[in-house]
Amino acid sequence: MADSRLTNFWSELRRRKVVRAAVVYLIVAWVVVEVASVMLPGLLLPEWTERLVLALAIIGFPLAMVLAWAFELSPDGMQREKPPPATAEAEDTPSAPTARTDSRHAIAVLPLTNMSGDAENEYFSDGITEEILNLLARQPQLRVVSRTSSFSLKNTSLDIPTIAKRLNVDGVLEGSVRRVGNRVRITAQLIDAATDTHLWSDSYDREIEDIFAVQTEIARSIVDAMNLNPEECVECECVTENVDAYEHYLRGRHYFHQITHASLTFARQMFSRAIEIDPTYARAYAGLADTESVIAQWMDRSPEQRAAADRASTKALELAPDLAEARSSRGFALTVNGDFAGAAEQFERALELDPKNYEVLYLYGRSRFAQGETAHAAELWGRAHDAQPDEFQSIALRSMVLNAAGNGEEAREANRLAVEVIECRLDLNPDDLRALSLAPSVMIDAGRPADGLAMADRAVQMAPMEGSVLTNAAAAYAHAGQADRALALLERRLQQSDTIYREWIENDPDFDSLRDDPRFIALLERMASD
Repeated sequence: MADSRLTNFWSELRRRKVVRAAVVYLIVAWVVVEVASVMLPGLLLPEWTERLVLALAIIGFPLAMVLAWAFELSPDGMQREKPPPATAEAEDTPSAPTARTDSRHAIAVLPLTNMSGDAENEYFSDGITEEILNLLARQPQLRVVSRTSSFSLKNTSLDIPTIAKRLNVDGVLEGSVRRVGNRVRITAQLIDAATDTHLWSDSYDREIEDIFAVQTEIARSIVDAMNLNPEECVECECVTENVDAYEHYLRGRHYFHQITHASLTFARQMFSRAIEIDPTYARAYAGLADTESVIAQWMDRSPEQRAAADRASTKALELAPDLAEARSSRGFALTVNGDFAGAAEQFERALELDPKNYEVLYLYGRSRFAQGETAHAAELWGRAHDAQPDEFQSIALRSMVLNAAGNGEEAREANRLAVEVIECRLDLNPDDLRALSLAPSVMIDAGRPADGLAMADRAVQMAPMEGSVLTNAAAAYAHAGQADRALALLERRLQQSDTIYREWIENDPDFDSLRDDPRFIALLERMASD
């Protein structure tokens, strides 16, 4: 219990940036004392003035730490620090693990540590981690913790048993990547959560051209170590033999997952470069299509932007018609172009190829929701949650839809799961912007409006210029019945751009309290539409 309290206290110091303030203060204080020791004698001041400067620096340190704890520097100026929303758990008890809903073996793939001595190679180690995770996720007998949960533990100080308990898994894969020139060394070890012992470990020293084979070898070894009979071929679907193209693809995925305007611009550049190097690289086209679709959905609704998503997805499908990733990207692009029937056809085909693919189920649900088919969207999001019970996005949206429809016990159960998963995610990563953005409505439905709106405010403070953050915060305030604040946030969003995903807002039940408000109607009319 004492160790847990110390860990929580240290995490809170880091969250409030007290550690950074301490380092800055000590550096500045040292400089001031050194300058005083040189300058003051030359000014013929009494000897005690040097001691006074030192004493003031020492006395000022605890005062600076108290101020750093109590206040934060935000885009709106100096403000009192807001504590993270309280949970039902005791302060010294970590969030309860997500309930296991099936009997499959469960595994978490932690981000492989970049040992190359070059931060630029971070994308490479992250990319290999994601590829291994995706290979394992295709095994029906295995439940693999989602990428977002695994990557929230990057550089964590938690030990393996604690990680396994929080993620409710049987095994944890960890390791490292060291790249020197054209050589790469990968070490990996699978640890049994119950006994904290090694089930399997190995190291691979290979040429960079062999990276695809190494990823497949690692995945197969894990399947064997867990005594599973692979029901699908554990094979890397790289769809390229060009390592340079693959590296640019990994860079693109690295930026894409950050989902900001700047990162999506970089992702577009990296995917485009991969395609220049290998014009037959279907996954690079799919990545480019997803990037263009996200931009078209939330940032630029122009015909030219939607056409870019259409072109890239069409090419991905042409190159790899049996690749679920290509079918999904095509369905996403058709959605942003308003062809919901065509999108459904592509998503259905993607699910035939990969029935438990979380991304396909999640995006398909969003497509159906935008079309107004909320019952089908809720079903798809339920299936997505079954595929990845630790992933919060699908269950949060399912909870929203079921609560709005008044689905009684089913809605309450979805809301309970959503609160549990989101609190677990924020326990692992208090600064998870997406979790903070989706959590407010879930918390409001759970009877915790103060916690929900505190999360919305924190998300806006962290990303005051991100359109999706402002839109979600507006939805939370509308859901809480605070119309003025909701409309102010929507107005702020529209001042940046009139590119808002209008179809989503028209079907989002969180905005139902504003439907008859003339101010909301006027804002809706200003939003770009097809």
